[in-house]
Amino acid sequence: MLRLAHDAGLRRREIALVHSDDVFEDLHGWSLRVHGKGNKERDVPLTPRLAFELRALPYGWAFPGAIDGHLSPRRVGELAVDVLPSPWTIHTLRHSFATRAYGHESDLFVVQELLGHASPATTRVYVQVQSSKLRSTVNAVAS
Repeated sequence: MLRLAHDAGLRRREIALVHSDDVFEDLHGWSLRVHGKGNKERDVPLTPRLAFELRALPYGWAFPGAIDGHLSPRRVGELAVDVLPSPWTIHTLRHSFATRAYGHESDLFVVQELLGHASPATTRVYVQVQSSKLRSTVNAVAS
């Protein structure tokens, strides 16, 4: 659960709905079909390690539970808080993913797509711009 938030930026609900049928190989590696807000689906690339771990799970829901066969988003959040040090949650792991993704790519639209946001304005709230990036940009432009 934690890796899906930290390494792929998934929401609690999206983590709860991960199913073995949603892990697939494309031309570039392994991806996960994510069932997001508003019943929108998106494909998120997986790291080789996360893909391996998801593929090693038994067929079915990655996190089985009593609600429709899988854990509820609420329970996913509760389980995460039980093992994470304060103030970390699934949501703060998602924010961390967004900031790291933006720091690597410097493309808000790429991060928007990965997070499944309808608007780049929403994504901007998730991304914390590093002061070192600001300084290096000013220095590069002034040269």
